[in-house]
Amino acid sequence: MDMTGNLEHTAKIYGKLSFPQFTPQLISMIRTGRVYSLQQVLEPGIPVFEGHAPFKIMPHIRHFDSDGILEGSGGFASELTMMGQHTGTHIDALCHFSKRVGDERYFFGGQTVSDAENHEGILKWSVEQMPPIITKGVLLDIPKALGVDILEDSYAITAEDIKLCEEKQGIHITNGMCVLTRTGFSKYWMKENKRFLSRHAGVNLQAAQYLVEKGAIVVGGDTSTFEVLPSPKHDVHIYLLVEQGVPIMECLNLEQLAQEQVYEFVIIVTPLKLKGVTASVIHPIAIC
Repeated sequence: MDMTGNLEHTAKIYGKLSFPQFTPQLISMIRTGRVYSLQQVLEPGIPVFEGHAPFKIMPHIRHFDSDGILEGSGGFASELTMMGQHTGTHIDALCHFSKRVGDERYFFGGQTVSDAENHEGILKWSVEQMPPIITKGVLLDIPKALGVDILEDSYAITAEDIKLCEEKQGIHITNGMCVLTRTGFSKYWMKENKRFLSRHAGVNLQAAQYLVEKGAIVVGGDTSTFEVLPSPKHDVHIYLLVEQGVPIMECLNLEQLAQEQVYEFVIIVTPLKLKGVTASVIHPIAIC
């Protein structure tokens, strides 16, 4: 039986993800019932990676504008938001990346882009096909393990760094886990957006391979793209999404977990059911 409490032969339904189950093993991890929000606040001016739509919000109806819509004294307000799904805290669907081989491009599992992509979106591995994620999560506080507050610009996290972090935190990555890596770059969120988006620390390909070999089924970080930047080829995205079927969460807020040294927890992630779409804005929670 793996760390999620599921039988090891449970059929995978989305890359490495199986049907979610809130098992007795997961329930036994909850000692205090403390719930941590891992989402960054969505507001105008947040950093959004190049190639994705900016976040916009505007009033639709304000309270005094609603006069006469309802009978009696009640009033209401509503707003309009516009954003791409790779905005703020989000999860990449497997169809977000493809890999060219000859004249064709392929998604995870050998699905061809030509057969899956049309004007309505992407038919295979799109985000509405991703199940909710309920599993054991671990936080790797890489700066703390290395004795710094925040990693240097463009610092490439290695497999050796992760092993050191596991040792110092007394944790072990095993099959079925969600692994979150902290770089400390949340410090620059809404303060130095250009720095946050162009030269943040992150895992290198060797480190990503180590996480998957140890059993990670979903990964995430506190940066705009899980891997170190700059990354002209985005090899880590190709490896995780296309070759291994491992979804990626980005722009997580991991600061409270790190401050309180909460390194193991139950994590719950519920992607939106957006048909044919390559990602979903999410509000993950950690429970310990």
